[in-house]
Amino acid sequence: MNIDVGKAIKELLFEHAAVIVPGLGGFTSAPSPSTVDYVQGVVLPPSKKLEFNPNLVINDGVLVNHIQQANTVTSQEAGELVSRYVEEVSQALERREIVEIAQVGRLYKDYEHKIRFMPEGENFNADSFGLPSVHFSPLVKERPAAAAAATAVVTQPPPVAGNTSHSTATGSGTLASSGGFAGGSSSWVQRMLPWIVLLAAVLLAVSIYFIFGGTDKKEEPIAKERLNVKPQASTDIAGSESSTAGSEQETQPENAPEKATTPTPPPAKTEASTTRPNEVPPAASGLRQTFIVVHSFGVRGNATKFAQKLSEAGYASETQKIGPLYRVGVVFAHKNDAEVEAMKNELGKKFDAKPKTEKELDEQEGR
Repeated sequence: MNIDVGKAIKELLFEHAAVIVPGLGGFTSAPSPSTVDYVQGVVLPPSKKLEFNPNLVINDGVLVNHIQQANTVTSQEAGELVSRYVEEVSQALERREIVEIAQVGRLYKDYEHKIRFMPEGENFNADSFGLPSVHFSPLVKERPAAAAAATAVVTQPPPVAGNTSHSTATGSGTLASSGGFAGGSSSWVQRMLPWIVLLAAVLLAVSIYFIFGGTDKKEEPIAKERLNVKPQASTDIAGSESSTAGSEQETQPENAPEKATTPTPPPAKTEASTTRPNEVPPAASGLRQTFIVVHSFGVRGNATKFAQKLSEAGYASETQKIGPLYRVGVVFAHKNDAEVEAMKNELGKKFDAKPKTEKELDEQEGR
């Protein structure tokens, strides 16, 4: 019997605020008002914010009744169908797989063994379902100068009878004066533009001179008397002594005894100074390296957090992306398989997991 339980969950979310899957958890929805994204210029319609609550496991009969009525099956058959679906989903989550419910979202387990839910983005609000997002753009305001010129033309008084010539002259003078003001501003800018450019060039030249002009000055040579000069009160040094010994003699006080010129050997480097706590030791003769996978994640951020947790615990952590999952584990140098098993037991107890080697996971997944 081919009945899709995920499709039944999606259909019930349009009608109910909560849909419980017995033994797995419940999908709850809360109304969300329309939002405005000023950056993208989009108005989103009202919708429902979908979440998953793993504590809602009591069977309220809504899902079973919907499957029974939609597919013409008995109540017992519908209940068995839901139980098989929950068992398959639980097993997939235990294998660290991502379970996808079409047009609803995805379920997965994080490194703390908690079920997480990522909604798909479907609008389950029946009142606004199907409404598209509205794009908008800001209005451009008209410039004040153009608006003032238009107002001056509109408010011009009509000519008076019997004095047509005077009125015409007055109107022409008014229009000429208003136009002359705008034209005068633009002509003033045109006249001053060469001087402005010239002034900017002068300022730029002066700035370059002050910034780079002082670099050509020759540095005064250091007087030779300042280098390796003996104090006048010091004793004469024989000509057969080397320049290095002479330099050391100059720094000694007047009546100080001579010091031995035997160089002090450098401190021996210890092996601990060149080894970092989380670094994998170099492969010596007879040693092999094995990648032990502790957890697998579907989200890269969770994989990064767990890898940091392994590093803080003192292990050489490593992350590998295999398909849609991120494998996070420890690179371990060993001599035999017994040491690998001991490390797997240690990691399993410390991080509450069932670690496996990379080879074991590949064989399990058929790679």
